[in-house]
Amino acid sequence: MDRSTLLYLLEKFRQGACTEAERQLLHQWLDRLEQDAAEDLSLPDDEKQRLRNDMLHNILTIPAAAPQRPRLIIRRWMKAAAVLLPLLGAACLLYLQYRQPAPAATWQTRHNHTAAVQRILLPDSSLAILGAHTSVQYTTADTGATRLVRLLKGKAFFETRTDPQRPFIVESNGIRTTVLGTSFSVAAYEGLYACRVTVMTGKVQVHTNAGNYGVLTRAQRITIPAGTAKLLRDTVAVADALAWTKGEIVLRHASLQELMQMLREQYGITAHTRLNAAEGDYTLRLQASMPLQEVLDVIEKISYKPKIRFTMERNRLLIY
Repeated sequence: MDRSTLLYLLEKFRQGACTEAERQLLHQWLDRLEQDAAEDLSLPDDEKQRLRNDMLHNILTIPAAAPQRPRLIIRRWMKAAAVLLPLLGAACLLYLQYRQPAPAATWQTRHNHTAAVQRILLPDSSLAILGAHTSVQYTTADTGATRLVRLLKGKAFFETRTDPQRPFIVESNGIRTTVLGTSFSVAAYEGLYACRVTVMTGKVQVHTNAGNYGVLTRAQRITIPAGTAKLLRDTVAVADALAWTKGEIVLRHASLQELMQMLREQYGITAHTRLNAAEGDYTLRLQASMPLQEVLDVIEKISYKPKIRFTMERNRLLIY
């Protein structure tokens, strides 16, 4: 009921001119007002009943036609106002709270420009750990039917808050990973692969608008190529998959291309080589805090198939 209609009906009731239907409208309005106000004030049941009785006594039962002294009328209206005004205030507060439009969701971009991992708490209280030189986007308002995070580049680990009504989705290069209750990581590196999803706990579904790659469970990984290379499914050691979130570098049977990507990811340096980057079989575990030169020394010592050397020329890392 709008304000003008309410005032009109109250005036008619004061004059004793309300129809039965109009009286019912006033009763319904008072029922709603009493209910909303009592809930807002957290009153016990007996206080709610007393409040309604006071309202009925002080507002609805004011004699309309009986002659009254002006002072008595003023006192009655003041008494009614003393009961009604706090309720109107509570009702208006509730109206403003629940009728205000929800804040517009905007996209926020977070960049990790360092070699160390960064932890961020997403608006829905899920945890995200960003790898070195990683960028993600997410909405600032925790609204909508889904919780969408965009991985722009790099890799990120997610430990999601369970909300069956609002799926948690990570999108990278058009590939979506939908969480069905889990912790997992998503990686995307230009020139290496379009998307790599690794599940640590629970399960996820990996899909695009065009098709479905299926469901992954604990310790399963899928690598989706950027070009015409073959899609790869394999299993991994969960401890190895989580190592980078704890400041470690772990490679197992990595190709030269993956080794070069690790150096670019961790140290922000681009390596160049004339060797076949698809070859190689490198396994190592290092602390991510190790200086670049120490890492290169270790790789030179352990490398074979092919054996490699490094040299720096004008801030360019050459592998031969």
